[in-house]
Amino acid sequence: MSPAFDPASPWRSGRWVFGAVWLLFVVYPVIGIVTADAGWGVKTVSLALLAVFVVDYVWLCVYAMFDEPGRVAARNVAIATLIVIGIVLMPILHTSAFAVAPYVMAAVAFAAPWRTRYSLAAIVVIIAAAIIVPEIFGWGIDTGFLVVMVVVGVIMGFTRLMRDGERDRDRAAQRQRELNAQLAVVAERERVARDVHDILGHSLTVITVKTELAGRLVDLDPERAKAEIAEVTALARDALAEVRSTVGSLRTPELPSVIAASASALDAAGIDADLPDPAADAGPNATLFAWVLREAVTNVVRHSGATRCDVALTHDRIVIADDGHGSPLLTFGNGLRGLAERVEAGGGRLTVESDATGTTVTATVSAR
Repeated sequence: MSPAFDPASPWRSGRWVFGAVWLLFVVYPVIGIVTADAGWGVKTVSLALLAVFVVDYVWLCVYAMFDEPGRVAARNVAIATLIVIGIVLMPILHTSAFAVAPYVMAAVAFAAPWRTRYSLAAIVVIIAAAIIVPEIFGWGIDTGFLVVMVVVGVIMGFTRLMRDGERDRDRAAQRQRELNAQLAVVAERERVARDVHDILGHSLTVITVKTELAGRLVDLDPERAKAEIAEVTALARDALAEVRSTVGSLRTPELPSVIAASASALDAAGIDADLPDPAADAGPNATLFAWVLREAVTNVVRHSGATRCDVALTHDRIVIADDGHGSPLLTFGNGLRGLAERVEAGGGRLTVESDATGTTVTATVSAR
């Protein structure tokens, strides 16, 4: 579609009419030129200049006064043209030449690509010129017109300040939205990292333990070694499927399957376990407790050196306790740190107590 027929183009938007409608008052300088004590040649040239002034001002209304982008050089030239025409008309219109000053002030306030302080300074200069120039040439000052100019100038200046303030707030809001979007991406990455860590950490730990056990059983109990290797294969396939699900849709673990997998991992590691029934009802916190159980059991198998692990489960709490040697490092690991963030996001609190007699991981969620 050609820009000339684009409904969103500055001409077709109609916004420029709000600035151009004030050109109705150009009739006063027109009357001043027609009734001036000058020849028709001078009057004709003056009217032509005034027509150029009107066209120039309308162009600024269309392309500059309502935040149309670019055209910096063209704006400066257009504003300079308005000022020059106003000065050229002074010899014939005298004080009445300042009848075009409000249009110049509007152009400076809303169309100039300058800093706000420069635009305000230009408005002050125009008002000062309306006072000083007539005094210099002895034309006399129309007090009523001067008051109107001052009022218009003040209004233009404050409007420019308000518009710039609103624009700055919009830009700040946009920057905040962009920052929030970036933070959301970072948070999502951290969440995916936690999920992948929890899934792979647990699965690879179990695979490692079962592989080591199978290696020891190859000569002692070949049949059981085969069974362990079969379980390793199944675990590897499950882990791959879970990683794919996590990357695709962030699959959440199911508590019964995590309890069963934990029992298998603890048994393979030679750790006696007292676990809840996989069919136990953990209420609305089942998914969260599944994450907690998975990470805690992974740490028990990998780090604790325990011989026993007990898990207690209710609707609002899960406790995993082992009798291992304990380690203060457990409270600072990436897995438990990510798990604590996950529990807090779920409205709960994770505590880890670890000493030489063992480690206890407790996740408590407020009643919902």
